[in-house]
Amino acid sequence: MLEVEDLHAYYGDSHVVQGVSLTVGSRECVALLGRNGAGKSTTLKAIVGLVPSRKGKVVFGDRRIERLPTYRVARTGIAYVPEDRGIFPSVTVDEHLGIAVKASRGRRSRKTADYVYGLFPRLAERRSSLGGQLSGGEQQMLAIGRALLCGPDLLILDEPSEGLAPVIVDHLADVLELIRDEGTPILLVEQNYQLALRLAQRAYVLSQGCVQFAGTMSALDSDEAMRRTYLSI
Repeated sequence: MLEVEDLHAYYGDSHVVQGVSLTVGSRECVALLGRNGAGKSTTLKAIVGLVPSRKGKVVFGDRRIERLPTYRVARTGIAYVPEDRGIFPSVTVDEHLGIAVKASRGRRSRKTADYVYGLFPRLAERRSSLGGQLSGGEQQMLAIGRALLCGPDLLILDEPSEGLAPVIVDHLADVLELIRDEGTPILLVEQNYQLALRLAQRAYVLSQGCVQFAGTMSALDSDEAMRRTYLSI
């Protein structure tokens, strides 16, 4: 589904992503883990074109996408939920979802706003509320729901549990498990190790922009030295 090979990306002169390689297969969730500043979010941004890559290859399906602008990457079937969620403060929940439905035209999504409201009943209660009036958890629900309405072939999530109460994180985990089990592959950056352990079959661990571990989540969970060194667990 997604193949990243020897990816390099910079912020100015700072070499943040240094030869990252990873894959995401169909119907699987893959976690990208590491301490703050390891290069995880920059790797995601380089994949979707928000940060230009200077070297390396990104293949989605059978297409090279590393030189495409972000809007064209989105049209290939990748939905990206950024760390800041990207919610418009003066647009209602209903309007957010309506925009996503329009954006999905030409793709094979059969999901509707009612599908999102079924996943997140709290959003149904706030459907007339402006984005700026939502709590952090509600904004995250909306960001994920909006992405799903675009009919993605791959869902990329950057720190979906950050700053959220445990009860909200548990609900998000239930929803993401459902999405994964319905067949949508997920690439997940997450500081919450227990959430990653619950959702992901495989993991990559980054440190200083380089991959230090690639393998199954069960193998990582059994490697105490790796977790202590690179995840502080």
